[in-house]
Amino acid sequence: MRVFVTGATGFVGSHVAQALLGRGNEVVALVRSKEGWLKEVPGVERVKGDVLDPPSLSGVFDTPFDLVVHCAGLTSAPSYMDYYRVNALGTFNLVRALKRAYWKPGLVVYISSLAAAGPGDVDEDCGERPLVPYGESKLYGEFFIADSGLSYLILRPPVIFGPRDTDVLQFFKLIKRGWAPTFFKEKRLSIVYVKNLVGALIFLMEKGAEGTYFVADGAFTWWEVAERAARLMGKGLKPLPLPQGLLALVAWMSQFYRCLAGRPVLLSKEKVQEMRHDAWVCSPNRLSSMGFSPPLALDEALLETLKWYREEGYL
Repeated sequence: MRVFVTGATGFVGSHVAQALLGRGNEVVALVRSKEGWLKEVPGVERVKGDVLDPPSLSGVFDTPFDLVVHCAGLTSAPSYMDYYRVNALGTFNLVRALKRAYWKPGLVVYISSLAAAGPGDVDEDCGERPLVPYGESKLYGEFFIADSGLSYLILRPPVIFGPRDTDVLQFFKLIKRGWAPTFFKEKRLSIVYVKNLVGALIFLMEKGAEGTYFVADGAFTWWEVAERAARLMGKGLKPLPLPQGLLALVAWMSQFYRCLAGRPVLLSKEKVQEMRHDAWVCSPNRLSSMGFSPPLALDEALLETLKWYREEGYL
């Protein structure tokens, strides 16, 4: 099978490319400039292009692909418009290029996000209520995929962690110091290990599934995840009082810096908006009913992740 992957230079996309290559597929990755994590995946063919540059896509699709996996996207951005430009317009450009090609892929897979559905306890039957620009931009991307007339599979993962991730890394760094914010105690969330997400993608492809699916390893509290990670690191865990008013002030200052510097920030206004909700939980029952269960349990996944961070010098 010949597979085309966008975002293969990033965290999730590199794992997708690696897994598909390991199954004997011919994998072609769209590379804008730097190879990023794709340098860890030898054997993947690189082609120059950018989802924000439509002319660069037309030549890429001169030859057919059996499968297209669209992982490219922004999870943090210097401005709100960057989310819409990359996550929404980039997806539109990819869909338009595919529809203009003389061939049609057997399946287009889009890695979306729980943020497209919004906070609470949600499943595939719930209506979408995205809270922040990131979620709204991913939902627009879903619309473009679903309205394309192409066979599609949309995956909505929650927080993704694992080797090569640098977003959740900050959480683990805090735990290594023996601290976890007290407001984490009651906040419920779904999380998914990156290799379990990729496993679900391959499972659904082999089943010939189409439509929208949530993918998650289960629901936990941030505090529970912190305790498990601390135990695996051999650390005790102390509560760190962080009033939400203080977080809002820091976020406001970060927002000011983001506007001046034009760079993403760790604690943004939208992150604080997300933290105010008690639950970001999605039900993977639709996927589970088909016979899928995550290959790795939470403790095993955390252990693999922490080991990789230590080996790479992050922790």
